[in-house]
Amino acid sequence: MAALVLLTGPWGAGKTTVARHLARLVHDHVVFDWDLVIPGIAEATGKNVHTDPSTWQGLKTTWLAIIEAVLAGGHNVILCGPATPVDLEGRLGGVQVRCAYLDCPDDLLRQRLRARGEPEDAIADELVYAGRLRLSGYAAIRVNGRPPQEVAEIFIGWLRADVQ
Repeated sequence: MAALVLLTGPWGAGKTTVARHLARLVHDHVVFDWDLVIPGIAEATGKNVHTDPSTWQGLKTTWLAIIEAVLAGGHNVILCGPATPVDLEGRLGGVQVRCAYLDCPDDLLRQRLRARGEPEDAIADELVYAGRLRLSGYAAIRVNGRPPQEVAEIFIGWLRADVQ
């Protein structure tokens, strides 16, 4: 049976960048970046998907449909985005879901988000989310200013070690 692996983390932790490396390095999983569908949902709703909670259920529903279709074809999936297994509970009918998160130090995360022009209240929210992930029990992939290729390789090491 095909499996779903989530690589989660707060905005700015590096999920999108790491996803690009994973897509080149991992050949037994289909790798998706959560942000891939955001432009389409933003266009369809006329709303800012990152900041408007009214769009988030539609975003989750879209990803569930994509994941279900790929898993039904027998392919493993890595989804790099803000979802956790709790977000998908009961929605994928017995599919094995594993989760790791990008643990970006708070000072580095704050710096990255400020460089992107995120408002201070959004930065505070992401720091809270990062703290919750640290307490979640999910596997931590430490960013610590490492190059994205190295972070991707660490994730792949966890992925392979966890399977064996």
